[in-house]
Amino acid sequence: MLPLDCFPQNYLSPSPAHGVPGSLFTWCAPLRAPSPLLLAVPVPPSRTRDKYSSFVWNASILLADKIAAKEIEVEGKRVLELGAGLGLPGLVAAHVGADLVVLTDYDESAALDDTARAVDEALPVGLQRKVYVVPHTWGTRIDSLLSLAPSYDLVLVADCVWSPALHASLVDSLRALLSASPHATVCFSTGFHTGRKQVANFLAAAADAHIVPVNEKEWAVGETKAVRG
Repeated sequence: MLPLDCFPQNYLSPSPAHGVPGSLFTWCAPLRAPSPLLLAVPVPPSRTRDKYSSFVWNASILLADKIAAKEIEVEGKRVLELGAGLGLPGLVAAHVGADLVVLTDYDESAALDDTARAVDEALPVGLQRKVYVVPHTWGTRIDSLLSLAPSYDLVLVADCVWSPALHASLVDSLRALLSASPHATVCFSTGFHTGRKQVANFLAAAADAHIVPVNEKEWAVGETKAVRG
């Protein structure tokens, strides 16, 4: 029997992460999106499977769905994704009209190579030109990010609070970005496999830095997705 994740568009898998090493993960826009869109994202071979960045996570699928459906508006905007991994939300943002997309992850060559490969294989050349893959370790200076744009309109964060040891560093990066981009919005999603306590602890740390949620909602797995037959 094939593993459950061998089937494209399998958003109802009990796993919060998807992707078969060395294959393509197929994502399609939800039916409510104004235009159909299909992306095939290359999943890294097993050499990097010990990295969380080597999977497509439910939280990133949720953001991608909402961007495709224009529930998160990216047209004409400068978009930055922290902890991008394979960068599905950012790739979708490039497809649906973002002016600039910057995909960041920690400064590790194999992980960044995987992100760059996803850009090269999932996007046509015309869209690749407005997407940059840049190393950024949370809590460090953001000069390299601001060299690509003086400010950003939208910051995407998907499934990045699983480690409490990294909460303070992630908050520092968000605070620095919001200081440079006071009108920016952070779109944050995380699966509860992370644990409700970890999510609450991160939100408390963010609140201590005067970063507070404007809108919060919970979704069931698969609620945002209607699979095309």
